[in-house]
Amino acid sequence: MKYAVYTLKFLTPVHFGDSAGGGSLEKTSFICSADTYFSALCREASAASNELAGMLIEKFHSGRLQLSSLFPYYMQADNLQLYLPKPFWQTELATDDLQPFSVMKETMTKLKKMKKAAFVRVSRLQELITALNHKEFYEINTPVFAYKEMNTKVNSRLEESMPYFINNYHFVDNAGLYFIVGFEDEDDLAALEDLIKSLGYTGIGGKHSSGYGKYEFADDPIILYDENDGIYEDDTALVQILNNSKGAFQLAVAPLLPSADDITIVKMGVYKLLKRSGFVYADIDEKYIKKNNVYMLAEGSCFGRRIKGNMIAEKIDGVSHAVYRNGLGMFVGLNYEK
Repeated sequence: MKYAVYTLKFLTPVHFGDSAGGGSLEKTSFICSADTYFSALCREASAASNELAGMLIEKFHSGRLQLSSLFPYYMQADNLQLYLPKPFWQTELATDDLQPFSVMKETMTKLKKMKKAAFVRVSRLQELITALNHKEFYEINTPVFAYKEMNTKVNSRLEESMPYFINNYHFVDNAGLYFIVGFEDEDDLAALEDLIKSLGYTGIGGKHSSGYGKYEFADDPIILYDENDGIYEDDTALVQILNNSKGAFQLAVAPLLPSADDITIVKMGVYKLLKRSGFVYADIDEKYIKKNNVYMLAEGSCFGRRIKGNMIAEKIDGVSHAVYRNGLGMFVGLNYEK
């Protein structure tokens, strides 16, 4: 499997619904999950032709194309910093039984800061895993990627117009989102890249019909064929851990929907359940309706080996086509270093 890294510069605010927070317009994230982006790609492909959409689904289902979630990047002094989710690891620091109060307070402050961090630079991930394995503190510093803004709108469809609120994020000038595409055939990647570019005009996430979520490529894609590829420190480290399928510690970088055969592996891992919901356009009734809730394993979950995952096709009343939910995972491999 070869890999390509795409960096996106957002031209408008973004609103990615936070299903875990109830899915209201006031709950939002600046991170876009792989299943959400995959659905947007399918929508864009369907607008061109059903054949193109069918081909896209088949390429992913067969494993010839893979997709990570969209994570933050930050460009600092011509150095592209790529970030991945911090692993769901029970953080403990090794301490002596008896310590002065000032030392205990400092330790707890460090631990709280470590737990609060959501993302880690790709080139620092292995250092973090080694520190956690030794129950040592590891300082995680991340820049400000985006800032939150609340907009007030008016719903005029009711008998009495009522205000409602939408939270969205604006990315700072040097930041945006990137994602990883795994591919076997360059023609498949070229076809997918056309869709990615076209989707930038349409927009992704919630309220894209109101102009949210529009983007363009921040730079040319970085193609990673082998471990010697890479332009920056982080993308060089990224291709190494993407190819480390034998590593004892496999970190999920896309939502995962395991099969029944994978439950034994899942039970031995560390994971967090992720509620995936949202809306779909019911073309028969010409309105948006809520999709069924699906629970997946979130990005940042960790297992002893890679799990393929599943893609499910749902039949929803009022929708003439199947609604695909992409739970095919993507992993990076790390090691327990001494």
